[in-house]
Amino acid sequence: MSDCTVNQVYGSIEACPGRSVLAGIRRRLFFIPKSDIVKWPTLPKLNATGDDAAKDMGALATYVGSFTLKADATWKFIDLKDNASNVTHDTAGELGSQIIENKATAIVAGTSKELAGFGRQSKNDDLVYVYQERDGAYRVLGNDMYSTDTKNSSDTAAEATGAKTTTFTIAVYDDCPAPYYEGDLVISKTTKIDCLTGEEKAIAAA
Repeated sequence: MSDCTVNQVYGSIEACPGRSVLAGIRRRLFFIPKSDIVKWPTLPKLNATGDDAAKDMGALATYVGSFTLKADATWKFIDLKDNASNVTHDTAGELGSQIIENKATAIVAGTSKELAGFGRQSKNDDLVYVYQERDGAYRVLGNDMYSTDTKNSSDTAAEATGAKTTTFTIAVYDDCPAPYYEGDLVISKTTKIDCLTGEEKAIAAA
């Protein structure tokens, strides 16, 4: 008798006529050093049963819970050049051990001292990023299993009408294509973003 547990939640995916699919990501890219994260939200386990079982395919790709941060730690942000950045994912590895490689190309206008300083720090650090799709959904680049690689480059442009930019190329392995996040994103001592609704809310006093 097999000891394998198989609890698949495959379902149909319907393309509805007239439904808009908005391309691209929104301009604000959030980030935090992984060392500032105390507790991670969790993804439902594959083939789990009982309380741990995902109810549908969408749940398999959605974090449960919120990030718990160190005292006084907050998510910072970088504002991207509009209509220039994107996120992709590809499957990597051999059958039976395949994982997902999530990648982002984050393009920022300018080559400021602050951008150079971020590039100097992030090149050998392990960061976690959260971006927002055009439809409002928040998704995560980074996890507690694999390190996030952040490379940076810049271009002063040559002609007067050229684009002077800094580019951050982000890559990280994961078990899931850029998991969805519906928890809280603490952006200051008094404010958080509810990533389910996209609304900023006050943090209740302790």
